[in-house]
Amino acid sequence: MAMNDDHSDLRSRIQQLKDDRQALKAQLLELRDRPYLTVEEQIEVRTLQKMKLMKKDSLAMLLSVGGHA
Repeated sequence: MAMNDDHSDLRSRIQQLKDDRQALKAQLLELRDRPYLTVEEQIEVRTLQKMKLMKKDSLAMLLSVGGHA
Protein backbone atom coordinates (compact mmCIF):
# COMPACT_ATOMS: atom_id res chain seq x y z
CA MET A 1 0.00 0.00 0.00
CA ALA A 2 2.86 2.38 0.79
CA MET A 3 4.19 1.96 -2.73
CA ASN A 4 0.81 3.01 -4.17
CA ASP A 5 0.85 6.04 -1.88
CA ASP A 6 4.34 6.89 -3.13
CA HIS A 7 3.22 6.64 -6.76
CA SER A 8 0.12 8.67 -6.02
CA ASP A 9 2.22 11.34 -4.30
CA LEU A 10 4.65 11.39 -7.21
CA ARG A 11 1.82 11.73 -9.73
CA SER A 12 0.34 14.51 -7.63
CA ARG A 13 3.67 16.40 -7.49
CA ILE A 14 4.18 15.96 -11.24
CA GLN A 15 0.69 17.27 -11.97
CA GLN A 16 1.23 20.22 -9.63
CA LEU A 17 4.45 21.13 -11.41
CA LYS A 18 2.69 20.90 -14.79
CA ASP A 19 -0.13 23.11 -13.51
CA ASP A 20 2.33 25.62 -12.05
CA ARG A 21 4.27 25.79 -15.32
CA GLN A 22 1.06 26.34 -17.27
CA ALA A 23 0.07 29.19 -14.94
CA LEU A 24 3.50 30.79 -15.33
CA LYS A 25 3.27 30.41 -19.10
CA ALA A 26 -0.11 32.17 -19.08
CA GLN A 27 1.32 35.04 -17.03
CA LEU A 28 4.24 35.36 -19.43
CA LEU A 29 1.96 35.40 -22.45
CA GLU A 30 -0.16 38.11 -20.88
CA LEU A 31 2.89 40.27 -20.25
CA ARG A 32 4.36 39.63 -23.69
CA ASP A 33 1.11 40.74 -25.34
CA ARG A 34 1.53 44.22 -23.91
CA PRO A 35 2.94 46.82 -26.29
CA TYR A 36 5.18 48.26 -23.59
CA LEU A 37 6.58 46.85 -20.36
CA THR A 38 7.67 48.92 -17.40
CA VAL A 39 11.01 48.14 -15.81
CA GLU A 40 9.16 46.28 -13.07
CA GLU A 41 7.25 44.22 -15.64
CA GLN A 42 10.48 43.40 -17.47
CA ILE A 43 11.93 42.15 -14.18
CA GLU A 44 8.74 40.15 -13.60
CA VAL A 45 9.08 38.55 -17.04
CA ARG A 46 12.64 37.44 -16.24
CA THR A 47 11.58 36.15 -12.83
CA LEU A 48 8.65 34.22 -14.31
CA GLN A 49 10.93 32.74 -16.98
CA LYS A 50 13.37 31.55 -14.32
CA MET A 51 10.56 30.09 -12.21
CA LYS A 52 9.14 28.29 -15.25
CA LEU A 53 12.56 26.84 -16.03
CA MET A 54 12.99 25.67 -12.44
CA LYS A 55 9.60 23.94 -12.62
CA LYS A 56 10.63 22.31 -15.90
CA ASP A 57 13.88 21.06 -14.37
CA SER A 58 12.05 19.73 -11.30
CA LEU A 59 9.52 18.01 -13.52
CA ALA A 60 12.25 16.42 -15.63
CA MET A 61 13.98 15.19 -12.48
CA LEU A 62 10.79 13.66 -11.08
CA LEU A 63 9.98 12.01 -14.38
CA SER A 64 13.48 10.52 -14.63
CA VAL A 65 13.38 9.23 -11.06
CA GLY A 66 9.80 7.99 -10.95
CA GLY A 67 9.14 7.13 -14.52
CA HIS A 68 6.12 8.48 -16.38
CA ALA A 69 3.70 8.21 -13.47
